[in-house]
Amino acid sequence: MWRELQEWLEQDLTIQQLKAKAKELGLSVKKQMTKTDVRKMIERYAERMRMSEPEGSMATSTTSHMQISSVQSKETPKENISIPNTYKKDKLVAMPINPQWMYFYWDLSEPNASLLKSSEINRVVLRVYDVTYIEFDGTNAHRTFEINVDPLNVRNYYLNVPMPGAHYLGEIGYYDFQGRYTILLRSNLCMMPFSSPSQSTRERWLDLRKHRRIVMPASGMLTPVIERVAGSVQGLEHLFRISSAGSIGFARFSGKGM
Repeated sequence: MWRELQEWLEQDLTIQQLKAKAKELGLSVKKQMTKTDVRKMIERYAERMRMSEPEGSMATSTTSHMQISSVQSKETPKENISIPNTYKKDKLVAMPINPQWMYFYWDLSEPNASLLKSSEINRVVLRVYDVTYIEFDGTNAHRTFEINVDPLNVRNYYLNVPMPGAHYLGEIGYYDFQGRYTILLRSNLCMMPFSSPSQSTRERWLDLRKHRRIVMPASGMLTPVIERVAGSVQGLEHLFRISSAGSIGFARFSGKGM
């Protein structure tokens, strides 16, 4: 077969014919390869076939055809890139979506997953605490919310919260048949955004050269004067100028848009 392949290469072939033959032989052909590159790749393949042939034996066309078929049948095993349903690690994460909605997702280790399947558990809940501006000790939350969940089959939850700008903590826990609550997981502190414009009067800048943040008091929006009424005070600003280092000028006025 390698002799037939070499004789075939001696013909005047196009790059399309060479690429088609290389793919037929199971060779990897890249888009940017030139005609010479593809020809050399097929020649090296024919040389490997010649070296692997035992001395004094003639490979029949049937045997060679079987060899090529076996090369073609060898497929690269596909890598499993699917996301697993669980990583079997205890985790509860709270994230803000907008001022009115937050999102929870969780995962459970094998011991906790087995525990929740126990017949001693009455119900499992997602408990949410409003802990805005307090040091939370587990009992002093402003508000507490509870939602029945099935954490083994449902692993996330969207929650509508009543207070924008509040701070929330979440827990996955369960009640036994005596009504006692036991915590399994606790989330991070989730700070919700406000639903109104910020009251901060500070300006925040980022110095790209020095890679540092700069925070300073806002100077307000400078609005140039485009019209003056004759006889008004604003038309006599030259009388109020003081020619010193602390000169006062009224050519521009500052203000903030609401």
